[in-house]
Amino acid sequence: MSEHHDRTPIEPRADRETSLEPPRTRVLIVDDHDVSRTVCVSYCDLFDHTSETAASGAEAVTAVKRGRFDVVVLNVHMQGMSGLAAVRAIRGLPAPAGSTPIIGLAAPGRADEAQRWLAAGVSGVVAKPVTAARLFAAIRSVIQPPGGGARSWAPAT
Repeated sequence: MSEHHDRTPIEPRADRETSLEPPRTRVLIVDDHDVSRTVCVSYCDLFDHTSETAASGAEAVTAVKRGRFDVVVLNVHMQGMSGLAAVRAIRGLPAPAGSTPIIGLAAPGRADEAQRWLAAGVSGVVAKPVTAARLFAAIRSVIQPPGGGARSWAPAT
């Protein structure tokens, strides 16, 4: 005689978090060069994080005002509104938008300016050319996961 086991799936409780997946990092990528934006978007895809892009400092400020990002990756030297002016404008926004971590992307040979960028409110600096490892090490250093728990930073498979 065979036993019958009820295989009805257990429904998750709506009153508690049931996902074992860490939340995706929401990244705003700001650069006035198409190729740089494309590279950073591909790195976000590699790490299974979501991203949006902006092509200028002014677009970055508008995007931060309307959207909730975990981090902004911003070219510091751009035409029009410079990255530093955008950093200052973002820092002038009310919380939580104004406190969003910002990673500055520095052109080669400009690392000596990092102190000025940090004083303006940049949370960290990554030298170009950007690599996935350097970019996400910088993001990891400024992102505090909700609840203070561990967060997965391994590339998506």
